[in-house]
Amino acid sequence: MRMLLILCLLTAPVWGCSCMVSPGGNPPCQSAWQFGAVFTGMVTEISDPGFPTVSPGQRPPDSPVSFPQKKVRIRISEMLTGLDSDLKEIVIETGLGGGDCGYDFRRGLDYIVYASKKPDGGWTTGICTPTRLVENAAEDLKYFHQLAQAAPTAEVRVTTWDVHGWQRTGGRSLPVLAGARVTIDGQGVHQSSTTDAAGRHVFSGLQPGEYTINGSLEGYVSAGNLRPVKVHSKACAEATLGLQLDRMVSGLVLGKDGQPAVGVMVEAVPTKPRYDNDLPSAADSVTTDGSGRFELRRLATGDYYLGVSLSRTPTLESPYTRWFYPGTEDPAGAGIVHVSEKPEALRFDLTLPEPQHDRVITGTVFWPDGRFAEGIRISLEDPRWPWLTGNVSTATDKQGRFTVHVLDGTRYRIHASSFSNGGPISAEPLPVEPGAKAPELKLVLIRKGYSPSEGFKNKTLEDWRKGLGLR
Repeated sequence: MRMLLILCLLTAPVWGCSCMVSPGGNPPCQSAWQFGAVFTGMVTEISDPGFPTVSPGQRPPDSPVSFPQKKVRIRISEMLTGLDSDLKEIVIETGLGGGDCGYDFRRGLDYIVYASKKPDGGWTTGICTPTRLVENAAEDLKYFHQLAQAAPTAEVRVTTWDVHGWQRTGGRSLPVLAGARVTIDGQGVHQSSTTDAAGRHVFSGLQPGEYTINGSLEGYVSAGNLRPVKVHSKACAEATLGLQLDRMVSGLVLGKDGQPAVGVMVEAVPTKPRYDNDLPSAADSVTTDGSGRFELRRLATGDYYLGVSLSRTPTLESPYTRWFYPGTEDPAGAGIVHVSEKPEALRFDLTLPEPQHDRVITGTVFWPDGRFAEGIRISLEDPRWPWLTGNVSTATDKQGRFTVHVLDGTRYRIHASSFSNGGPISAEPLPVEPGAKAPELKLVLIRKGYSPSEGFKNKTLEDWRKGLGLR
């Protein structure tokens, strides 16, 4: 079994598709009841509207209202569920592909289609469904063909796994947990059993309805609440129950005045990358409570930096500079927190520096011919995290003007960029030094390319990915 994450990204404008399915994918006895209709058939016609275009100087939408859809006409071979058995043809809508979850149908090929009904009455499918070629759907067809003779009961298939166990398996398989105690409650049923060597147990002969699943294992705690599982008659449901070693990193955070720091985000950032092309983002984070205390419980085995503003630039809501345990702004002086491969409780207290203060940066963006540039994206880069330019951003008005609120103790680089059919264009990034005031800025869009993306070539990031720590 495996956990599959599909993540597709489209270039400018940045749209995307992501979908999570259970280990090994949902079985037909579960998928059959999650879609409005399932059928097989041959694609006879595809109507493709093409990708939308953006005119020069026009700012593309950050999140389009709807993606363009292509219409796929299918001659039905067999109606499996959800539609009139006499229906001979149907039109299915799907995205264009390349990041919008669209399924790549091909004319003349036979598919099994899992379709959902749209608000307007039409039907849609995509790559996050079990839709695929009929030649790869033998298990699906077998399930549908035996439905008439199946018993009117249901089953829930539970798998317990270690959410931090990917390190041990190298990501090659699901790190299952054998011997875990699992229980099921609902519909007048309370049953308990132990998972087998594959980390599984099947509760069968259940009445249709909703059930609650729980699990436990010595030295482990739940990795989060599992939503109730709903099963239909003659159906099944896969329930993956995540457990994690009972480990905790906790402590008390105080302000410079010695008082508890309430509502401050505490982060733990790995000292080395966890996988290829990893970013030094927080492996776990939490906001301090009313007493200034924090507890981190989702850390895998490894070494971490602990502190505030470790994975992103300080903000108006959290105005503290990057600050490492035991109390330094210099990564070279940071203490390392080691989380071992056993249940444990570790404590680390931290005193924060003085908070920074709000300041305003204003400026104007021009096209090369001197015209005001409207709708241009303004991004502020903190040189410590040049790959994160979306923390502070805005857009220019009709006079090319922009205003952003930042912090007086942080150094920035400011970017102005636009996308058009001719490709991305930017202004030369301008530095903004710390201080209470900043000069009026003027930026001209004379540079080809999208300047904020250059942060991914940053030496700090390259060094960290080589295991050399933060700089």
